[in-house]
Amino acid sequence: MNILPCLLAFVLFCAGTPKLTAQSPADTVANAMAFGLGSKMTLKLVKNTSGSYDYRVIQYEEFTDCIRIQDTNTLLSAVPQKETIEVIFAIGHYRDGNDKDDYKTVMISRNNYCFPLYYDAAFQTPDEEQLQQTTVKPLLPGTQHMELWPFLIDYMALINYRASGETQ
Repeated sequence: MNILPCLLAFVLFCAGTPKLTAQSPADTVANAMAFGLGSKMTLKLVKNTSGSYDYRVIQYEEFTDCIRIQDTNTLLSAVPQKETIEVIFAIGHYRDGNDKDDYKTVMISRNNYCFPLYYDAAFQTPDEEQLQQTTVKPLLPGTQHMELWPFLIDYMALINYRASGETQ
């Protein structure tokens, strides 16, 4: 596999983009937080008064690997912590990554709760200052999910986790 184009794309991105530093574990509980490209985190939900969930980052690390989109089954914890959500936000590619069109922005998530979770998301691209809403699929319990965007995203905000599909 030719990893050089992926590594070069990631290094160039990181050199030109300010890094978002995640909160220390358990420092912040919020309904929405934004994470920079190259993030791997574990979230813990906290029920709020409006019927949805706020969340806390209980584990965070930089994720500098380029994801081979066909091979994502081993990226999340082998033994997941119950009642958490695992998320990786990174660059990924199809095939061998020899073509620039093979590269995508990827978010991989796993819901380690025993009920489906719905949430909203917004992103910021290098060309835009404002966050833009995006659609995301519900996270079914115990399953891994993948979201792909065909363009570079600097930051992803995860917003308003809830147990029902109704937006608030």
